Amino acid sequence: MEDKLNQKARELAEEAIRGLKGYRRYGFLKRKFKRLAGEEATPRDRINWPTALLANGLMAHYQNSLYSEMSLVIKRALTKYYKRFIFSRQKIYCLDDVVSGLALIDIYQITNDERFRIVLGRMVGYLKEHHVDESGSLIYRPYRDQDIYVESVGMICPFLCKYGYTYDDPGSISLATKQLVNFIDKGIDSRSGLPYHGYHDGSGLSKGIIGWGRACGWLLHGMIESLIYLDPENPDFDKIKQAYRHLVDKVEMYQHENGLFSWQLSAKDGPIDTSATAMILHAIARGIEHEFLIGIHRSRMLRGREALADAVVGGRIYDCLGECGTFGVYPQVYGSFPWSTGPALSLLSVNTKELPE
Repeated sequence: MEDKLNQKARELAEEAIRGLKGYRRYGFLKRKFKRLAGEEATPRDRINWPTALLANGLMAHYQNSLYSEMSLVIKRALTKYYKRFIFSRQKIYCLDDVVSGLALIDIYQITNDERFRIVLGRMVGYLKEHHVDESGSLIYRPYRDQDIYVESVGMICPFLCKYGYTYDDPGSISLATKQLVNFIDKGIDSRSGLPYHGYHDGSGLSKGIIGWGRACGWLLHGMIESLIYLDPENPDFDKIKQAYRHLVDKVEMYQHENGLFSWQLSAKDGPIDTSATAMILHAIARGIEHEFLIGIHRSRMLRGREALADAVVGGRIYDCLGECGTFGVYPQVYGSFPWSTGPALSLLSVNTKELPE
């Protein structure tokens, strides 16, 4: 079984490398369709969140295949990916751009290229100067509204905590925990224990559906990847840890027998979403790996992991819900997209032999 999973992970890694090269076409078409629809389109973004998820998946695979031929291929691909951003002299346009900072910290440590360290500083500076609401949460799209989206928690908090831990920057860690605590307090449905897509602090209104699969994935990812770098003495550590464990318990109630999750967790008869499944299961695997979760979660995670591996065909993983828009906009379009490839690669790259039983 492990040989099969390793082969599937390699296929996903090869597809992810191809995806990094294809970022121009993806961004061009997205901007074109937005303009045709009369919407504002951001300038060309060379480190957009879909390719950043591929980069994070590749880094996870790199760390699980050190000194192999594949690790050298991944190192070259990621170095080239980040250098394209440097050479373009592109600005950081939105919160999404810092998703790529997670793997960039590792690439800087591997290459010792000071240009990467400068980019990391620019990312942190951007976040610290970004628009916030009354409670200090970073507003996802300040030019459009004052709403807080769950995606931003998963996109920025892991980077800020990893950066703060690596470079001894308590301000970055404090900014991250502020985002997490605010969403725990204001963005989760009290009955189901599942997150909304977001909320508006000023009006007190929750927004979007309850239990969107990727919302759960983003929030779990934001929690666990932050907890890994938080000092247990941090005043918010216990609250975030308990919220993470509680959400894992709630989410697992909706897991299908085959280990997968629906696009909206409570829609058990609805379509499976491999992106939500991969994000959720990877966040659980990381929790087990770092002993935030006990072994009872292991078998459920492994069952879903094997089901996802079976869904990989020619390096692509299908049945992934397409890109969603603002609150309440979840087009039922399914295919193979970077936001299933990247998290699935991260999941399949976890060394399950070393996970606690």
